[in-house]
Amino acid sequence: MRNRTAIVAAVAVTLLPMLPLRAQMFGDNGRILRFGFAGGVIVPRTGATIRTFRTGVTGQGFLLLQLPGGLPGIRLNADYAKMDLDQVAGGATGNRTILDAVAGLKMNLLPGPIRPYVVGGVGAFNVKDILSAASSTSSGLPTTNSMVNFGIDGGAGISIRLWHIDAVVETRLQNVWTKQGGFIDTKSIQSFPVSFGILF
Repeated sequence: MRNRTAIVAAVAVTLLPMLPLRAQMFGDNGRILRFGFAGGVIVPRTGATIRTFRTGVTGQGFLLLQLPGGLPGIRLNADYAKMDLDQVAGGATGNRTILDAVAGLKMNLLPGPIRPYVVGGVGAFNVKDILSAASSTSSGLPTTNSMVNFGIDGGAGISIRLWHIDAVVETRLQNVWTKQGGFIDTKSIQSFPVSFGILF
């Protein structure tokens, strides 16, 4: 019994000094896998100067896998956004929805309870434009136009530690390359999500 107690004590004395190192190696609060949710607004732009959609709403879910040795974490995002048409030929009414899945990296720029960070990744974006039937008839545009294309997603944010969770504020740029940008004839679709969320 004494031998077992001595062994347990020796192991504890050996491992305790390593706990802070483990937290540094595996990221926030020593947790390897974290998940979070966020929501906010999305500011759309098509092409270089033409704004054709109103500011919409967006929601996001993500997983964060922190790599050892202070390496950037791997982040997997799933986003949904919806925007109403601002103006289009013939006074058409409709909306655009974007559903995407993005794999990328997250890197903290500073340690501590308040951590600025940067994110970046690539993924698939399903962009769907819908016109009302009356608008489609008057404008000569199709009622529905849906496409899946390659895109990039990158930006910056701030994470604030609140006990066992983090409050997150971030903004990103999403750029989707297309042959035809939905109702607007452009080779790329750009949007700027601004979101507030919680990381568990």
